[in-house]
Amino acid sequence: MPKREPSFIDALIVAVPESAGSALYGMLDMLSAAGMLWQSLVREDAHPRRFRARIVAPTREPFKCANGVPVIPDAAFADAPEADLVILLDFWLGPDEVFKGRYPELMEWLRAMHRKGVALYAACSGSVMLAESGLLDGCPATSHWGYQNLFRTQYPKVRFLPEPSLVFADPEGCIVTAGGVTSWHDLAMHIISRHMSPGEAIRIAKVFLLKLHGEGQLPYASLIRNEPHADALVRKCQEWLKAHYA
Repeated sequence: MPKREPSFIDALIVAVPESAGSALYGMLDMLSAAGMLWQSLVREDAHPRRFRARIVAPTREPFKCANGVPVIPDAAFADAPEADLVILLDFWLGPDEVFKGRYPELMEWLRAMHRKGVALYAACSGSVMLAESGLLDGCPATSHWGYQNLFRTQYPKVRFLPEPSLVFADPEGCIVTAGGVTSWHDLAMHIISRHMSPGEAIRIAKVFLLKLHGEGQLPYASLIRNEPHADALVRKCQEWLKAHYA
């Protein structure tokens, strides 16, 4: 009787015009290589591809994301594509910018996917998208350490943790957030380990020369916090000091 090949793990990676192309295509490339690239390098038989990684966006129309990187979506939110997991990655968002009200169709789609039991993963500012959806309310979460003030003022219901590289919002791991910028590497290793095998995650880390950020984010955080003071007079003094002594 012929051996049954394992089914694909459908992974949808969200892309918007503000997305960082390096994280978007890095995650796509890494998931696509799982079970195949290491085996090719050491001359072993490749495993059947496990992850079917695709890009989902507001529309199917091609567009350019941050720094002019071209994106050709495989599906739109309105297509209601099936998935086992959804990944939200880094996009450009200043620490004082307001994300509220953006991409309402994405927020509805994320909530619908969560109701279906789809695993949700976010890295860096992708966690802001999850916070906007309301799915992180009352939950621990992380993002780039530079977004502490953003979460405190815009999403006070989220228990923001700036220190870890990975945070589980729930005991089952249905929602997982990762820290800043290249913490998507840690997230990719977690996804491969959880949905494929820990051994394959180690092999992919060796192929891509990746180091997990076990020390967390604090070694990379700024010791000086240039956060605007709530008092107008103090804020004016801050601006004067910055202009004369920066």
